[in-house]
Amino acid sequence: MNINFFILFFFILIINFFIFKYKIFLSSFLNIFDIPDQNRKIHKKPIPVIGGLIIFLNIFAILLIDFFFTQLFLNNIFSKFEFIFFLLIFLSFFLLGLYDDKKDISFIPKLIASFIFIFIFIHVNDGLVLENLKFNTLNLSVSLKAFAFALTLLSILLFQNAVNMFDGSNLQVTNFFILSIIFLYVKSNYNLFFLIILIPLFFYWYLNYKNYSFLGDGGTLSISFFLSILFIKFYKTNFIIFCDDVIVLMLLPGLDMLRLFVVRILNNKNPFLPDNNHIHHLLLSLIKNNIYVQSIITMLTLLTICIYFFFGNLFISIFVIILFYLLLYFFHKKKIKDYLD
Repeated sequence: MNINFFILFFFILIINFFIFKYKIFLSSFLNIFDIPDQNRKIHKKPIPVIGGLIIFLNIFAILLIDFFFTQLFLNNIFSKFEFIFFLLIFLSFFLLGLYDDKKDISFIPKLIASFIFIFIFIHVNDGLVLENLKFNTLNLSVSLKAFAFALTLLSILLFQNAVNMFDGSNLQVTNFFILSIIFLYVKSNYNLFFLIILIPLFFYWYLNYKNYSFLGDGGTLSISFFLSILFIKFYKTNFIIFCDDVIVLMLLPGLDMLRLFVVRILNNKNPFLPDNNHIHHLLLSLIKNNIYVQSIITMLTLLTICIYFFFGNLFISIFVIILFYLLLYFFHKKKIKDYLD
């Protein structure tokens, strides 16, 4: 096994050891807490929002060390200019999310800032633009031509918003991030770099499981940007052949975002404002144990991925999720009816 892997592995373990040891100091230093309310939030006491900082610091350190020293993977997909600019935008998204966690800014300036960051990044790195989309399910290749830049930007924005809206219950978005990194690990021909990335994710998973910390927008915005660029890079360098391979991974967060937007618009509500109609809210109304809820959500994601790779058809996976939602709505309404009766 590569000696550089062990160097990076033990370095990140040491970082996380000290973060765990001084997590209370870190919480006090940031002084950002998620305060429970009567409407949406289910925790009973203020929880430190340091998960985003923990994962960001880890990934930022891993990226720097690997690109300039251990060279396990990143040098294969990034030029030096691309990488430095990638780090700058990665940092920008973290700071934007951290400021939102602290000041609770509205969705409009946050969306505008995200748009500007992504626009600049793609404009400077035109090699990231998706000119062609190849679909396995439809056996189709689509040339985007004049729409390439806009659709690339839109896809990253939608991915970020889907992930952000998926982050509403302990372990949920962390499980998604872990599955995404495992996906990249497999697609990279089992490159050891991605095993290093899993260390801080598993570390934060434990903190979140114990209710020691929440991820916050600093985490969701920066990590979703990090993943979206890696997905595009993998596609552009042929580690990923078909768009379907990525779509199926984020099918549940994406469809849940679409469902929430449609329901809110039909109810004359702002589609970007939060509510208690997310998938975890519906499941928690039926199953009071969050571990069971997250197990169901993770198994549903794994099921749709397995169905796609077995049958090579994304529509079957979409049908399974729609069927799941229909059953969920049926039991949810039945419970409300039984309660009223």
